[in-house]
Amino acid sequence: MASVTKRTKDGRNGWRIRFYLHKRRRELYLAGVSKKVATAVGRHCDELAGAKGANTRAASESIAWANGTDGAIRENLVEWGLADPINPKLMSEEGRYLGAFLRSYIVGRTDLAPRTIDNYKQVIRLLIEFFGDLHPLRSITPADADRWRRWLLARVVKEKTETTPAKTMAIATVSKHSKRAKTLFAEAVRDRLLAESPFSGVKGGCESNPERQCYIDSGVAERVLKACPDADWRVIFALARFGGMRCPSEVLNLKWTDIDWAEGRIRIDSIKTGLRFCPLFPELGKVLGEAQYVAPDGAVYCVGRYHGADANLRTQFNRILENAGVVPWPKLFVNLRSSRRTELQEKFPSHVIDSWLGHSTKIAERHYLQVTDEHWSRAVDSRSPTGSPIGDGTATISNHQRNKKPREKSGFDGSQWSAKGRIVPPQGLEPWTHGLRVRCSTN
Repeated sequence: MASVTKRTKDGRNGWRIRFYLHKRRRELYLAGVSKKVATAVGRHCDELAGAKGANTRAASESIAWANGTDGAIRENLVEWGLADPINPKLMSEEGRYLGAFLRSYIVGRTDLAPRTIDNYKQVIRLLIEFFGDLHPLRSITPADADRWRRWLLARVVKEKTETTPAKTMAIATVSKHSKRAKTLFAEAVRDRLLAESPFSGVKGGCESNPERQCYIDSGVAERVLKACPDADWRVIFALARFGGMRCPSEVLNLKWTDIDWAEGRIRIDSIKTGLRFCPLFPELGKVLGEAQYVAPDGAVYCVGRYHGADANLRTQFNRILENAGVVPWPKLFVNLRSSRRTELQEKFPSHVIDSWLGHSTKIAERHYLQVTDEHWSRAVDSRSPTGSPIGDGTATISNHQRNKKPREKSGFDGSQWSAKGRIVPPQGLEPWTHGLRVRCSTN
């Protein structure tokens, strides 16, 4: 155990803290602090030295204390391997302030897809809006992280109208934002800017929202397809609904060279999941064949338009639904993909569909698979007894039962008891009356 001794050094009163690390004596000197503080420092030194000697992780409080020191104490702790070296970023705005740190993180993540970058930028905007751009990074506490999550849950994303109430952020959306915030602050811990992440204890919650699922059956799909104004939109809708492709990323990047008409396959080079192949389903073959026939010479992409960064498919798709007389459903393109996954699930094994659509069975069960009206209809229409009711006397005896050898020493059987014409007397609630033929208070 570390010893704490009062000492005077250079005319100043202080405390000498002595402890052992790998059987070697180490000393620290603290001036201008109380004995209580010096004793707490001694406990931290003991914890750090003991953990290092046992090759285990020290308590979080001790690690945070060591990495929060500076000056000669920090230099000694770093030399002994009890603290992390001081990151030069701590002297810069990127290591001190929230906004600068978050922006530097995005600049350094050159490995992320553009859509993922956009998702992280949205979380960064929400963090800065709540905490402030110049909020000190180290001053954010776990309680602050919880308050940020509650603020998201109460945040109004759609103002109320005369017919609809105000809409707050969905729990699934808040969960996704919280998960990305955890990733951002975990990077600060790995970069030795923080001892521990204030977001590590934030509960994410379920990221799926069944209330926004909607199955687009073949009848509705046919109406929408007929309402599409041109070949480009017929291809967009068909690839999303009948090919189960992600829209807009996979749909707009599909090229005519990716379609193997002879083998009946489509090559999909997904930004999110990499290369995969899916069948050229009959519904797709017809639409793509007509689109290729009217496509200009030298056309590269199956969809000739909407390849700019400012492409807005939702607005035009809502107009198409209005022309088709269909009420727009939530998550316009995701539910098209979800409907195809649900449809294929009735015909093919899960691992086959996973390969075609580019996601796992676990993800499909959580986000894509739906219970449709057809499932309910089939369950109701198939109501028929699976066997004879118990005791109705209509059950037949199988050959196996007829030829079955009786047991030599059969145990108690209720039928044997009743076959002898004997009845089990009821006991009742009162104690037995001795001397009667039947020991029962009801006799």
